[in-house]
Amino acid sequence: MKRKRTIAALVAGVFLTTLMSFSATKVNAATTKESTTTTESTTGGINWMNGTKYFPLGANYAWKDWGNDFSDNGWDYRFTQIKADFDDMKSKGVNAVRWWVFCDSWAAPLFSDAKGGLCTGLPDKWVDHMEEAANYANSKNMKIYFTFTSFDVARTTNNFYHGNIIDDLKVRKSFIDNAVTPIVKQLGTNPGIMGWDVVNEPEWMISDTDGGAPNKELTTFSLSTLRSFVKDMVDCIHQYAKQPVSVGSASLKWLGEQYDFWSGLNLDFYDFHWYDWATPWFNPLKTSVDQLKVKLGKPVILGEVMPDMQNSSVKESHQQVLEQLAKNGYSGYMLWSWTDSKINCQNATAPDFANFTKAHPELNIDKTDNTLACDVNGDGVVNVLDVIALKKYLADSSFKINTVNADINNDGNINVLDLILLKRSLGK
Repeated sequence: MKRKRTIAALVAGVFLTTLMSFSATKVNAATTKESTTTTESTTGGINWMNGTKYFPLGANYAWKDWGNDFSDNGWDYRFTQIKADFDDMKSKGVNAVRWWVFCDSWAAPLFSDAKGGLCTGLPDKWVDHMEEAANYANSKNMKIYFTFTSFDVARTTNNFYHGNIIDDLKVRKSFIDNAVTPIVKQLGTNPGIMGWDVVNEPEWMISDTDGGAPNKELTTFSLSTLRSFVKDMVDCIHQYAKQPVSVGSASLKWLGEQYDFWSGLNLDFYDFHWYDWATPWFNPLKTSVDQLKVKLGKPVILGEVMPDMQNSSVKESHQQVLEQLAKNGYSGYMLWSWTDSKINCQNATAPDFANFTKAHPELNIDKTDNTLACDVNGDGVVNVLDVIALKKYLADSSFKINTVNADINNDGNINVLDLILLKRSLGK
C-alpha cells in the first residue's frame, strides 16, 4: 500500500523549522520530572521483563495492510504472507520488529461515528490475531514493538477523523478503555512482544509555539495536551503489561538535544528516529547518551533509522554505525522499513546485523528467553493456577491462556504431554 506519511513534506518542514530555531537553542524542561536515578542499567539494551535486558536490533515492518493488519477479514491469507516476511527478516539478521497497530484508525478500533465518535471496541478477533503474530515472532526468537497510533490520526483531509482521542478526554478514555486495555490485558506478558510505543512521531502535530513542527494537514495540539495523552496511555499500559513502554519521537531534537518533550511521563525507555535531514544538527554518532543536554536516566533506542546509510551523509555501513552507537550508550537500532516501496530496508540488514550480533555476545540480541515457560495463565508466576488453566484449555480450547508458555516441550502443540511436564516442574 502507498505509504501515507508524506515524507518529503515532513522533511522539508522540519528542515526549515530546525534552521529557524537552532540558533536560539534551548532545552525546555518537562513540567513533571521523574527521577533519573535507577537501579537498572541505562545502556546495553532496554530493561525488558523479569529483570532481563534486550537489545532490539531489527526493522520497522511497519504494516502489511495500512491500519488493517489484524482484521479477521482475509486474516489467514494475510498471516501466511506475514509469516513469510518474518522468516525473511529473521534470515537477514532482524530480531526486533516495530509494527503499527491502528495508524490513522480508518479500520480499527471501532467508533460510534466516523468523525469524532466515541471508541466502542475492537473488530472481531483483532487481539487474537495480534497474539498469533506475537506467538509466531516468539517462535522465531523475535520480538514485536507495537505502535498504537501515529500522528496520522490527526489528519484532517480524510473522510473520517479520530484525532480527538488526543484532546477530547471523553473520547480518549473510550479509546484507552475499549481499544488499548483489551490488547495489553491479553498480551501483557507475551514473550513475543518487545514493548509498546504509545504514538509515532507526535511532534508533527505539536504547536510550533511549543517547539513542535506541525504539518498543515494535521490538527495541531499543545505540548501539554500530547503529554497528557501519553501519560494516560502509559498509566494504562503499566497497569496491565509487563513489557516496557515508550514514545516514538521524530528526532533527537525533541529528546533532549533542543527540547525535552517526553521526560517525566514514566516511560521505560526513550525512542527517537534518525533520518539524514537531522544529521548536521542531531547526530547520535557525535552525541552520546551521556552528552545529551537532558539526562534521561533510561535506555535510549533508535526506533527508525534511514536504511541507506552508505549513501547518506554518514557514508558508513550499518555495522560501523552500530559499533559507534553502542559505544555512545544507545540501546537499540531499527531500520525503516520492510514494506515501504520507496524507503526500503530489505537489502540493508545483511550481513551487517548478523555480524554485529556475533561480535557482541554480551548484548541480548538473539537469545532465547525461557523465563516465562510454564506460566500458562500469564500472571508472571508458575504455580497450581497454571495447572488449572491448562486443564481448562485442554477441555475447551476457547479458554484463554498464553499459548506460547503452554507449549512447554516446544513441539508446536499443546496437549497432555505439556500438562505432565508442567506438573513435574511443580513437583507434582
